[in-house]
Amino acid sequence: MKPAGIRLNDEQVRRFICDGVLVLDSGFEPEVHRDIYDKIQWNNTREFNMGNNVLPRIAELQQVLDAPAIHGALQSILGDDYMLHPHRFMHASEPVDEADRNLSLNGSEHGVLMGKGSSGNSCWHQDGQIPMSRARYHVPRLAMILYFPQDTPAERGPTRVIPGTHLQPYLRKSDFPYAFVGDHVKAGTCLLIAFDIAHAALSNRTDASRYMVKFIFLRTRTPTRPSWDGGDVEWRAPKARLGRYDHSETWSYIWDWMRGAPRFASRNASVSKDVRKWMGFLHDTDQEIRLKAIYTLAAMGADAIGPLTESLLRTAGQEREFTCPYMIDKSGAFVPIGDPNVRRWNDVAYTLQDEAYALGAMGEVAVEPLIELLGNDDAWIRINAAFALGEIGPPAARAMPKLAKLLDDERHQVARATLDAMGCIGTNMHAALPAVRRVLTVANPDWRQPMGSSGDRYGEMGVRFNALYALLSSDISMNEVDDVLATCLDDGFGYVQAMALEGLTRGRPGEDRAGLLHALDYLKTHCWDHTLANGQRVF
Repeated sequence: MKPAGIRLNDEQVRRFICDGVLVLDSGFEPEVHRDIYDKIQWNNTREFNMGNNVLPRIAELQQVLDAPAIHGALQSILGDDYMLHPHRFMHASEPVDEADRNLSLNGSEHGVLMGKGSSGNSCWHQDGQIPMSRARYHVPRLAMILYFPQDTPAERGPTRVIPGTHLQPYLRKSDFPYAFVGDHVKAGTCLLIAFDIAHAALSNRTDASRYMVKFIFLRTRTPTRPSWDGGDVEWRAPKARLGRYDHSETWSYIWDWMRGAPRFASRNASVSKDVRKWMGFLHDTDQEIRLKAIYTLAAMGADAIGPLTESLLRTAGQEREFTCPYMIDKSGAFVPIGDPNVRRWNDVAYTLQDEAYALGAMGEVAVEPLIELLGNDDAWIRINAAFALGEIGPPAARAMPKLAKLLDDERHQVARATLDAMGCIGTNMHAALPAVRRVLTVANPDWRQPMGSSGDRYGEMGVRFNALYALLSSDISMNEVDDVLATCLDDGFGYVQAMALEGLTRGRPGEDRAGLLHALDYLKTHCWDHTLANGQRVF
């Protein structure tokens, strides 16, 4: 059992909403971090990168994740029922050659020199989840902890971030100068960052290795109340923030969403009704303009539904549901081919149409029009409609039977987006349970085409991962699905096995299973993930 968490306060949550980064102290004595550092170094120099096995190889890391300051911060951002994602990774930044240690760096550089044997990416990038490919959410459904087991002054290369970029669909060179680099990151420091924030490694200009362990966390419940200390007042900007952007309308929406407050119910009377004007600002290349348009239109409610759905339908027939190809630029960064402002699916992370974000933010008034769009012949329209219903959350529960039909779709992309939406809605899952059971137990040849050059990734992996996430996030008792969860333990994909184990070990109301849960929690930390065997690459 985790100790009670130390919750964030209003000011910290406001800063996280704006900047996407908070610096936290795990609170342990230096000896704890020194022991972790020594074990990482022993493993990294004698074997291979531990990848997803970093917890079973160095189980002391669980103490850091369970520390009251870290656990409480995650509860504050992701809710009390958050879960640890099965992907985690140890990033090593090895010293550059001695001749290069006089490099003059301010931390904003793209693709800086890294020492031989480093596993960090020094190009500015936003993470994705190959092969699961999740949507770029505006609200905090995912977050990451970056843990540093050693003192990391700037010259030792702490991971740097660009505050505010977690609401950007892609990065621009103009973002780079606004990098945040910790002056002196002491051992035990954790960066709590929004999943989509831009980050990069930095050159290590010392003679000692620098390690950072990344953990991903998932929200499993739509908030109904604030999960931090405070949250009972309307939005106001934090006293200080690091980012350059002003997304006031978006920040206000996120704040209300996190505290379970009515969406735009109290604002419709005063909002501008110039729908045509704000429709013209959708798809603007300036993200500040387009975000303001999205949430201004959302606040207009029913008046904007027709124009938004008509605009969304104009994207039909363009095959945007197919994976967007990528190239590697001269600095080693992955860059999408084509216009980055055009929204389309990719198997890293995908951004939806502006219209879908606006319709999802409206709340219940948009449910019926979105249910109608689920029957559209175009797969990209179905993906966007499902996403928007997920953003509406529990008020969209009546869409569950229609969403369930999309789990037979020939496109795995549609099934994956639909299952994500089901998890976000979280209620009335019984209406979809037979279909969810089917995708977890019956192979679908249409979803098994290899993705990428390795040939060992396919869409059905993402379908099954998302199906288990949907169950874990739903109103279904795990007792009802123990059989299918047990079956998934034999799945060949380690992430599916991990999600099934999470379901099997989740506490059930009214059952006295504390001893068993203690034992299984221990095994979850110490188990070996065979997807990283003999040094092979993990997903």
